[in-house]
Amino acid sequence: MSLRIGVCGLGIMGGAFAANLVKNGFTVTGFDPSPARARKFKSAGGTVAKTNAEVARKSDIVITSVATAAILDEVVHGKTGLTAGAKKGLIVLESSTVSMDEKERNRVALAKKGATMLDTPVSGAGRQAEAGEISIMVSGPKSAFNKVKPMLPGYSKIHYYVGPFGESTKLKLLINMMICGHDAVLAEAITLARASGVDLKMFQEVLKPSAGNSRVVEYRGPLMFEGEYADPRVKTADLTIMMKDNELIEQYAKDYNVPVPVFLNAMAPTFAALAQGLGSEDPGVITHIYEQMAGIPRRKKKAPARKRKAAKK
Repeated sequence: MSLRIGVCGLGIMGGAFAANLVKNGFTVTGFDPSPARARKFKSAGGTVAKTNAEVARKSDIVITSVATAAILDEVVHGKTGLTAGAKKGLIVLESSTVSMDEKERNRVALAKKGATMLDTPVSGAGRQAEAGEISIMVSGPKSAFNKVKPMLPGYSKIHYYVGPFGESTKLKLLINMMICGHDAVLAEAITLARASGVDLKMFQEVLKPSAGNSRVVEYRGPLMFEGEYADPRVKTADLTIMMKDNELIEQYAKDYNVPVPVFLNAMAPTFAALAQGLGSEDPGVITHIYEQMAGIPRRKKKAPARKRKAAKK
């Protein structure tokens, strides 16, 4: 527990990482430009920093978890980024889903300061992160992995060392590629069930122990069966984030000249959902698109009361 941990990016995933580490006895310093996220982290027992550079100065290990490549650039080598406060020996666990070129650029920037970046994407959505049930894939120098290994159980269920820097991002993209397919086939099955008069609660029940079940069915399925995609209390992710990841997968396949027709077809309803302005809803909202195409759309549920009041203001 003597390791001092920093977290840059306290959103759905990073905030969960930080809270679990605090709960498991680690000293955690975090930064996020959102005051609301910073307050939530502070209430969980963390120490709020004023900049990413301050996080670097106060930490032995820093986790970065951000939504886009541009944000990662700012976090690592912006004016008040990690490189401004990094010291020799600092280890950065880069957990975002961005391109390998982006990760490599920031790895090099940190190396010039004597810091080491490990590529550490995670598998699991927000609720899995909150429960500490994510898996972590680590790639990079084995010596750095051995140093961070004691703190990984503080926010994850299982971790893997998978080899040279970047191998874990490949594995992450392969997993996300399969998630996209699972989402699409479940949305199709729910739509066919409704069209043919199958009771959805019964379908959901018999699906659980069947060979058709999956982790996607377990964590995103309830939203898709209920037709609830906007409530932040149950949402697993934003559709726009999934789409960003899917673009990386498409480029990954192009880089290696591998045909991925099933994946590309599964992306079609995602584009339709984005065109309808549903990017801030859970990726399971593609079920709504299939139901529209089948002529059996469900009435959209109202947002939580606090959201409706905010909209009126």
